Amino acid sequence: RQLGRPVADTVMRRPYVQMQSLLDATQPKGRRYYWKSHYLADIDRRTIALAAEHAGRIRSPHSAILLFQIQGALNECPAGYSPAGNRNAAYVLNIAGSWESADDDAVNMAWARECFEATRACSTGGTYINFLTEEEGRDRIDAAYSPADLDRLAALKRIYDPENLFRHTKSVAASSAGPPAVAAHDGCRMD
Repeated sequence: RQLGRPVADTVMRRPYVQMQSLLDATQPKGRRYYWKSHYLADIDRRTIALAAEHAGRIRSPHSAILLFQIQGALNECPAGYSPAGNRNAAYVLNIAGSWESADDDAVNMAWARECFEATRACSTGGTYINFLTEEEGRDRIDAAYSPADLDRLAALKRIYDPENLFRHTKSVAASSAGPPAVAAHDGCRMD
């Protein structure tokens, strides 16, 4: 607000439910959705060229290729501070397919997959766990965390979910890791 007059000022205290529903109108019920994503360390000419090329092949007016800047607090704390992995990421490349008819599933999902594969070499190799799709396997779940964090989460899974009740999401496997380690890090709060 000190920088000038924004086009829109939506900064305010909100109830949690309202915050969680802010983007509902952009993804109406009944529409078809499929997305893929990569973490990026930077946005270079190759990434831009590939994104532009695949944006030109979008099959639905509701689909998009989005770049989110996440650089900042994520990068300030060291690996192991929290389960948020890929602390070298500065951006998310989100390939967001959205269309109206089930008859168009194959062509729209193929577009998203082709764009994802074409941009894979631009990625840090990591991903955001909530952007994973159903067919993505253990390798992509593991890519959301550092190896040490994955071991810590697996150990906690064995303690708090030994029956694997929470197996229907993109959950961490209860591997043979040792007990969870808790460590303090300089400059970062342990919440």
